[in-house]
Parts: sequence; structure tokens; C-alpha cells
Amino acid sequence: MGQIWVREFTGGLDSRRLPETTSGGVLIQAVDGHITRGGEFESRAAFVEEYVLPEGTVGMANTRAGVVVFGNITDPGVPSGVTYQRLEHPTDTMLELIDVPSFDLYAGKIYAVAVFSDGSRHHFYDGVRVEDWFDGRARVGFRVVGGVESAALSAEGSFAITAGTLAGGNEVSSVTVNSVEIMSAAVAHTGDNDTTAAAIAANINAHTSTPNYTASATTNTVTIIAADAGAAANGYVVLPTPGGDVEINDIVNMAGGADDATSMVTSIQVAGVEALAGTVDWSTNNTTAAEAIAASINSAVSTPDYSAITIDDNVVILAEDSGEAENGKPVVVTVANGFQITPSSGLLMAGGAEADDTFPPGLFVKTNGAKMNALSGPNWHFSGIQKPTGWTTDNTGAGFVDLSTYSSGSEEVIALAQYQNFTAIFAETNIQIWFTDPDPALNRQVQILNNTGTVSPHSVTQFGDSDLFYLNESGLRSLRARDASNAASTTDIGSPVDTLIIDVLTGVGATGRDSIFGLIEPQQGRFWLVMADQIFVLSFFSGAKVSAWTIYKPGFVTDRAMVFGKRVYLRSGNSIYVYGGLGEELTYDATEAIAQLPFLDADQPTQKKHFKGYDAAARGEWKVYAYLAPENQDARDKLGIVAGTTYNSEGTLPVIGSSTHISLMFRSQGVGPHKLGAVVIHHDLDDAED
Repeated sequence: MGQIWVREFTGGLDSRRLPETTSGGVLIQAVDGHITRGGEFESRAAFVEEYVLPEGTVGMANTRAGVVVFGNITDPGVPSGVTYQRLEHPTDTMLELIDVPSFDLYAGKIYAVAVFSDGSRHHFYDGVRVEDWFDGRARVGFRVVGGVESAALSAEGSFAITAGTLAGGNEVSSVTVNSVEIMSAAVAHTGDNDTTAAAIAANINAHTSTPNYTASATTNTVTIIAADAGAAANGYVVLPTPGGDVEINDIVNMAGGADDATSMVTSIQVAGVEALAGTVDWSTNNTTAAEAIAASINSAVSTPDYSAITIDDNVVILAEDSGEAENGKPVVVTVANGFQITPSSGLLMAGGAEADDTFPPGLFVKTNGAKMNALSGPNWHFSGIQKPTGWTTDNTGAGFVDLSTYSSGSEEVIALAQYQNFTAIFAETNIQIWFTDPDPALNRQVQILNNTGTVSPHSVTQFGDSDLFYLNESGLRSLRARDASNAASTTDIGSPVDTLIIDVLTGVGATGRDSIFGLIEPQQGRFWLVMADQIFVLSFFSGAKVSAWTIYKPGFVTDRAMVFGKRVYLRSGNSIYVYGGLGEELTYDATEAIAQLPFLDADQPTQKKHFKGYDAAARGEWKVYAYLAPENQDARDKLGIVAGTTYNSEGTLPVIGSSTHISLMFRSQGVGPHKLGAVVIHHDLDDAED
């Protein structure tokens, strides 16, 4: 008897190869668990809903005092354990605070970026607006108030076979649509009206006409479908020709075809400049349509350029730069097929202004080197030394660098982080490494890395002493020293799961990239990449030679994530969840952890094997399933339940089946924690092939 012994799972989840060519020591499914320092698969703790917030708050931050959320109204009554910070628009206190996209602590107080419902951005320190930033961009808004989603339909016609017998000459000799023959030959009556109708439909489907038609049969009725969707075929005459005693009735000419009637926005022009990347269809509801319009504007490139935000079904279009130049420019929204906006005409850009000695505020802030840093367009700004509210050059140490003058591709910088003794500044397609000094005159560029970068500012995460992880469009990457020179280079730390990460990244779209977060889980030091409703988890323990990815599925979409008080906090809507809860010990629930082995072949991939049984080293109860066909991964057999280690049992647990490969799946059962340490599969080789 042979054995396949999987001793550990130090490779974690690996999606790079086919399941039947993936080696042992890794998993092809690893959900709601992680790999321990010993290389074992362990179920995750629970995501405990600790706080339910009232309506009217956004964002999530922390100070030493605890969790902080934001709003523009008076305290709406946040739960105990949560602090509320009010951020008000400087000129119109009725404008709604819709987002706090970035924050950091400076001297223990929150420095935050606030976005209001008119699209304006403002910086606040300890709840007070920082006056050195001024958003003077012109803007205009409208609401999406109606539309329909109606795909084109193909015209259909029909007829019924109502009589006939099986005898020579009893047939349907021809069927024409608009005088076009759509059958290849006569179809004899079978003696049964229903099967005759089916034979006619099959003949039509096998024949190619111009234009081409297809058909289906339901009982004795043949339905003819036009090849092309649309109204063009409506009214075409359907003419079946019977022979012998065959009778045809209930003839219906082609009808019901409809052209695409989906409502759409075909153009948005600002003083003749197209601001829309392409036609936007109305879909699902008005809010979804508004979000699609904003996404199209944000992806378009024009001169001058424009951006957009949404608040429910409202779209706000903003000029790229502050100033009065955009004021009064007409905005023309061209719609079709019933797309409705309000106001539908008379839209004008307005509100643009400039103020001396101020800067247009960006969306990303970071404390670094006794200064507060901010990114706005191509500019990297830094405040005065130990003066987070002083950004003009009359503050000692304050200034800015236009990074686009040092490298193309830095026209919009996204994120900033400390890298060893330097500062790394990320754009979408490059990374600039800078040496920084309290005296701005001594700042100097050290290195440029092209063809890499990020559009997910919160994915940039310091890992260990010398790595920066960041999410690129091609997957998760690591910025690290190449050699003793400390020159930076990139590595594909996420390669085992990059295909899965890219799938999620595609699904969240351009607007979802700001809600992707990287963090270090404080109790075990695992890296988390939080993306929508999934969390990619890296268990990296170099001393134990463990570098393993797994996936958590918390059951909700994460809007904000942070680490505070040795716990991970995730905000979803008006709920704040804490990984493991707030108790002294981690809380577990009955979430089903899944670990599936690759399709293993005992190093004999073409040799058929008779599988006899299996053993496992485990804690807790696991349901076990066997897969014997790599090409059909939906086919599985339930083997039973493992409740602890089976090595000392009287006999191995049975597996009945023959194949060249086998994969076992383990699914935890009941409240955790659960652990799976090793698996042994017992088999005999096929005697005929020995």
C-alpha cells in the first residue's frame, strides 16, 4: 500500500497552476483560515459587530481615547466607546460631509481630509479647518431622476401543426419568412404533431438562410426567431406550406421585435470640451447611473480636465484647478431614450475662486519627519516643522515639490510612505524615492522606479523593517532593497494569489480602489489586504519558512479599516466590526473554514490508483470530501467527519474510488477554533498497471 503524506501547508493558497499540477504543501482553496507558524491551517476568529452607528456619520479614525467617526451635524448619538468629531463646511454648514478619505495623527490629534456634498475638499486638524488650504474649483451639479434599461428584442413568429399522419406526401414542404426559405428540405409528418413540430424546428436550426432564423418547438407549436434583435423584422409574413393531410393553423407573423431602448447619456460637454469618456447607460437605479456617469468623467482625459463625485443620485462636476476661469462655462448633458436629469438645461460652472497664499487640497495626508505631508495633483506638500497647520513658506520647513518636473507619470501622486530612511511617493505608473531633510533645500531625489505604482492609496503598508507592500494593477507588489546598496526594487510578493486579487480589483472598479486597505494584524503580525468583501491574508514567518496566503470572507463589504488597541476594526455601512471582538480572548464563531488539497498523484500522474483511506492530524470537527476528477471539480463524495487526530485509531477512515489523482477538502464544523495539521492518503496501484 502506498501513501501520500502532506506534512504541512507552508505554501498556503496557490492559484498559479492547474489543480492537478500544483505540488503538495499548498492549498487550492484556503478560505476563512490562515497558516500558523507551524505550517498548519487554522480557522480565523469571528468578525464581531461591536458598534452600530446612527445615520449621519462617515469615515473611521482613532486617537488614544478610542474610535472616532465624523459628521457635519451635531453629535447624532454615537454608541459608548466611539467618539464623534464634527467637521463643518467653512461657508455652508448645511452641506453634508460625505467622506473622510484620509487621516493621520499628529501629536496625538487627528489631521483629516474632508469631502462635502458640493465636491469641495477641506483639511481639518483637531476638528478645526486648516486655512492654508482652499478649494476654489468651479463646479456644477445635477440629479439623475429617471431612465429605463431595455435591451433589444428579436421578433418572433409561429404556427401550429394541428393534424397529419405518417404516410408518403404528408409533410411540411416549405416555411418562408418574408419570402425567404428557412428550411433545407421538406419535413415528413411523424404521425405525432408534437414530434413533427420538433423536427421542423431542428431543420430550421440546421439550415442557414439570409437573413438567418432559428426556431424552437413547444408541444405542436413552432416558434421562429429573427437572427438580429430589433424591430426591423416586425410584420414579416410567416408562410408554412403543408402537403397531404397535414394541417397548419394559428399562424402568427413576425412581431415583438424591439430596438435597444436603454436610456443613456451620450455626451457631457463643458464649453464644448467633452468631459465623458464614453456613452453611459442607465442601469439598475438612478444612484447607480449617477455613479457610472462620475466614473466615466473621472476616467476621461480632456483639456482642461474635469472630475466628478456622487451623493446618492446627484452628480457634481468639478474643474481641475481653482480659479475664476471656469465660471460661467455652459455644461450641456446630451441624453437619449428617456434618460432624465434635473435641471435638464441651463447648467453653468460656478463658484470658482482663488485666494492668495493657499493651495488646492488633495485627498491624501501623512505624518512624516516632524511634518504633516499632503499630496495634491503633482505636488508633494510638507508643513512647517512641528506645525501641522502651517503650509505656506513663511513657516520654517514648509514647502512643496512638483514631482511631475522630475518624472513623467507623476502628474497625479497617490500615496506617500516612509521607506527605510527615505520617503517613497507613489503615482499610478511610477514611484519616486526622496531623501528628506528639515530644510526643504536639502531634499533630493534618490531614485525613480518606472512602470509600477498604485491607485489605491491605503494599500501602501510598511511590512517589517524594509518592505513596503502596495497594490498594483498587476497584483500585490513589494518595494524593498535590491542589495547592499539599498537601491529600491520591486518583487511580486502576491504572485500565488495575484490572479484572484486582480479579479476582485476588476470587480470594485475605479471608484472602489480608495476603499482598499493594507494593514498588519497586530497580534500575529499577518498582512491583510482588505478588498470589498474579501481579505487576502499573508502569514509570513521567515524563521519558520512560512510564506502563505489565505482568504477571509467576513460576510460584508468593508468601507474603512484600521488597527487600534491591538485589534483590527472594519467599518461597513453603519456597523463597526472588530476581528476577534474586544474581549481578552479572541472570539470564534461557526464560520466554515475551507482547506482543499491539490489533486495529488503520488509522483505518478499517469498511474491509476485505488484509494483505500485517509488519516488526518486535526483539532475540532471537519467535514471531509473527496474529488477524483480534476477536469470536473463539481463532482465530489462526502467521506465523513474527522473529529481530532486519527493516527491512533483502529483503522484508517475509508475512501472508495479509483483515479490517477485525488483531492481532499476539509470544511470546519461548529464553533472554532479548528486546526488541520497534516493529511495521509492511502492507496494501491492498479494491479493491471504494476
